[in-house]
Amino acid sequence: MRSRLKSLAGPQWLILIVVLVLAMSGGALATNGSFKAGSSALSQKKAKRGPRGPQGPPGPQGPAGAAIAGPAGAAGAPGPEGSPWTAGGALPSGKTESGTWIAAVLGDESTPGSGKGGASISFGIRTLIPPEVFVIKKEKEGEEHAVDCPGTVALPRAARGVLCLYTAEEDEGLGVEETFPFVSGALLEFTGDPGSTAAGTWAVTAP
Repeated sequence: MRSRLKSLAGPQWLILIVVLVLAMSGGALATNGSFKAGSSALSQKKAKRGPRGPQGPPGPQGPAGAAIAGPAGAAGAPGPEGSPWTAGGALPSGKTESGTWIAAVLGDESTPGSGKGGASISFGIRTLIPPEVFVIKKEKEGEEHAVDCPGTVALPRAARGVLCLYTAEEDEGLGVEETFPFVSGALLEFTGDPGSTAAGTWAVTAP
């Protein structure tokens, strides 16, 4: 029996034992690897994300940040000096300016109707050409030269290119002898009893 065992314990048996050990080790490794792979798949299946829930309400607004003013810019260069006059230095066409006037007659009071006097009117802004002059007697607005002088002593008005004098107060016998219009105003010569006067308002409109 012992001799038979000795005969079996040769190189062939050693090779066979090594093969069996390797085969058993490979099976264990395969089994162990399958378990790990199965465990990984299971963990991935458990980690799968569910459906997205509804959006929550917005949070409260945060406090406003501190306002920071930037530095002031450099001052610009001064502009050219403006002109106090209208374009061209004359009253624009269709525009009106107005004022007041007064006339007085001088002379020897012992000689009625022999006195002579005058009135001076100065325009604040000159006209391009001398206007035509009309004098409206007291309480004759709308009757005398109504087209050229459509205003009143309270609201003097004049047509284009016309100077209208509206009389507010006037002594009897006083009349206009002659008018001298200019682009900067007008002079009027009156005749009547010495010491008589007249006064009122005027308006001129540029042509």
